Amino acid sequence: MRKALIVYDTTFGNTKMLAEMIAAGIEESQNVLCLMVHHKELQPENVMESNIILFGSPIHAGMATRGIKNAIKTAANVGLGNKIVSTFDTYASVTKGRGVKNMESILAKVADDARVITPGHSALVHGFRGPLHESEGQRANDFGRRIAKELK
Repeated sequence: MRKALIVYDTTFGNTKMLAEMIAAGIEESQNVLCLMVHHKELQPENVMESNIILFGSPIHAGMATRGIKNAIKTAANVGLGNKIVSTFDTYASVTKGRGVKNMESILAKVADDARVITPGHSALVHGFRGPLHESEGQRANDFGRRIAKELK
């Protein structure tokens, strides 16, 4: 069975919820098992055992969080070669996609041997604390299915 690793940071729980929705879409393919970990819990064996790795972050000051940026660098040091990699973020205002672009930029520098699927996924939250916008569940699920199809 193939494995997907979803590494996330979250402040108010919205990015974790988005990660769960993406994981559900990935697992619909029925040949991929998802493991979700907070960036502080990332272990080298999680990276080594995974075929797909997604990094997700809320947008803080127009960028991905420091924790998820460090997780990307840690994963790259373990090795992202020949792995499918992508990103997702949650945003509350005009910052749509900035976290995704920030993470993709880091990946381009530290993991040029990875197969980065772009663009990543950006999800709208209501206000500063959320919750996720009603339309985001289906969009996240669709993103997860699209990523799982990349394994074929």
